[in-house]
Amino acid sequence: MKRSKQNNRQKEPQEQLNITSIVLRTAFLDGSIYKSITGQPKILLLAFILVCITGIGFGYGLNNQPFDATTPDVLSFMGDERFAIVTRMGAIILSWNIWAILAWLSTKWAFKGKGSIIDMFRSIGIAYAPGILFFGGQIGVPALNGTWGEGLLMFAKLWVFAVGVQAVKETAGFRKMYGYIPGILTGIICWFLFFVVVP
Repeated sequence: MKRSKQNNRQKEPQEQLNITSIVLRTAFLDGSIYKSITGQPKILLLAFILVCITGIGFGYGLNNQPFDATTPDVLSFMGDERFAIVTRMGAIILSWNIWAILAWLSTKWAFKGKGSIIDMFRSIGIAYAPGILFFGGQIGVPALNGTWGEGLLMFAKLWVFAVGVQAVKETAGFRKMYGYIPGILTGIICWFLFFVVVP
């Protein structure tokens, strides 16, 4: 009887997480959040929703900028504007998938890190939270070299990159500075593919 009471006292209370705390702690580079969300299946759904919202924001935020691809005849009912938004949204969702897979492969085999592929999807998906700022890309107020909206788009891209690098490091279980290397390398690949090539 006494032992069971002692065991109950020794058990660590599970941290109560809500969506706001997860998003804010992730966005402000709180590395301890990744230990808290490991093994929680509901967080993967939240990550997917955040990536989709970020994708919509990216498509909407770049709406004023020209889109190089032409709308296929099969999708002509969408119109050029909607096709551009959907394509850019798809690029963000695809970048999440590729970044998670590349990060998992590089940390698992090249850098001997921990963390499953699901953990990488969960962590990197949550790292897309600052991408909500992409919705501000439509702000047409003139600034130094362009508009406030263009500056906000660049700031959001850099913030997502920084949070994603932190997510890879923490999910792989790295403690030293070299732990940022896989996140930076895989992040640069995804940055080039989906922020330079696609739009």
